[in-house]
Amino acid sequence: MVLGISLIALISGGSIISMKYNTTNAVNFDRVIKRKDYNYVSFQNLYENPQLYVGTKIYQYGTVEKVVFNSDNSYMLVVLNGKDQSNIIKLNFDYSKTDNANRFSVGTKVRFYGKVAKSEDYETAKGRETTRPVVNANYVDLKK
Repeated sequence: MVLGISLIALISGGSIISMKYNTTNAVNFDRVIKRKDYNYVSFQNLYENPQLYVGTKIYQYGTVEKVVFNSDNSYMLVVLNGKDQSNIIKLNFDYSKTDNANRFSVGTKVRFYGKVAKSEDYETAKGRETTRPVVNANYVDLKK
């Protein structure tokens, strides 16, 4: 199912900010994002204290490192805080709900709002076992 949304309303503080939905640079999974409901959380806090943030609505910025599209489990690996590869998170999103998620490619700078999920274990390219934070996206767009 593909959503065709013509307007996104971002609510900031007590005011409503409306912006035209641009299919070339936005992915919206919920029709209204209440910006005041999301808090900025640094990568360091997510990484060092993941259990404290599970279920918390956060926003962050980063650069796409990898994108995987499929009907079951689409996700991006996003590097936060510049180009430090150790500051990487997994950002899950629902590909079936958008017709423009393919706009996000390696090197794309993104802003996202989502809910922190349980961290996952994975093996690095060098064969080392480690964990990374996971966020389930409610909204993702290109960072200007």
